[in-house]
Amino acid sequence: MAKRGKKKTLSGRQGSTVVGSKTVGNENQNSSPGGNHKKSAALHSEERSSRRICPETIKGTDDMGRFYSCHDELLSFQKANQEGLYHANSMWWANGGYNGSNDEQAMIGDEGGEEDAEEGLAFLDRFLALDNKKATDDSLPHEHPPSSRQNNPRQQRRRFDHAIDLGAGVGRVTKLLLLKRYGEVRLVEADEGWSKRSKVYLGRKRASRCSFSHQRLDTLTKADVQGWGEPADLMWVQWTLQYLIDTDVVDCLKVLAGGLREGSGVLIVKENRPYGTQREDRFQMDMPQGVNERYDITRTDNHHRLLFQQAGLRVCYTERGEETNVYALTAM
Repeated sequence: MAKRGKKKTLSGRQGSTVVGSKTVGNENQNSSPGGNHKKSAALHSEERSSRRICPETIKGTDDMGRFYSCHDELLSFQKANQEGLYHANSMWWANGGYNGSNDEQAMIGDEGGEEDAEEGLAFLDRFLALDNKKATDDSLPHEHPPSSRQNNPRQQRRRFDHAIDLGAGVGRVTKLLLLKRYGEVRLVEADEGWSKRSKVYLGRKRASRCSFSHQRLDTLTKADVQGWGEPADLMWVQWTLQYLIDTDVVDCLKVLAGGLREGSGVLIVKENRPYGTQREDRFQMDMPQGVNERYDITRTDNHHRLLFQQAGLRVCYTERGEETNVYALTAM
């Protein structure tokens, strides 16, 4: 049921890398909605991650003209309509999703799959480089002073043995990104048809380094994650949470966090954000009765942070693209 999104663009090849208030590098930072999506972005060390988001500040609209004045109002509506929303999405994906001339286009709605993967790989490399520098360079801001970091399991070096692709679809992120950095990848996909096609899409050699799970993220349990075997060094969730109602996002993230390798595992979340003519402080929800004939919700930065907060996750690094936000998360 859960798949990737209608917009893309991590847009991280240009921009400034910031750690605390210290600028490490800087390139072109001009950005405007629309047009070429190789726009600037900034990767930030999240010293403000302890900032609490108030649910009353989460507001938005849907494409049927309804306005939601607070998060509780949205939660009530989603819960009351959950069955119908998820059924509509299941039918939409069964009928071909975004369609297109190949599986990748059916998954993401355009031809930008390879470029998106390149940008995702660049984000991952920048995050890991800054993470490593922060762990060894006392000139950069730390959550803990050097003396307390020595025996702190949160400061363990990252490992590259095992990654998990959540809402994997045909395996685009696995093929073009994760297998380039991690030894083995598990693909978790709700739609059995897409899961079967992923083995063909990956090819025999790549598929031999992969395992496959046919599971829905909205019903994922701790036992399911434990059944995947060893803890994950990395989990990647992209253009998937937008198809879940908020309570299921929180429950899913809690379960996933329990499957990360203690002290070094990281969860990457990439989702659309309001852009262009949309208000950046308001979510936009598409309904099955609307023009897109499916349910999805484009959440604001604060909206995502509220859900991470409720799931007990801390934002370590984040990058803002023209149409997306990407977050590196660890357990609090």
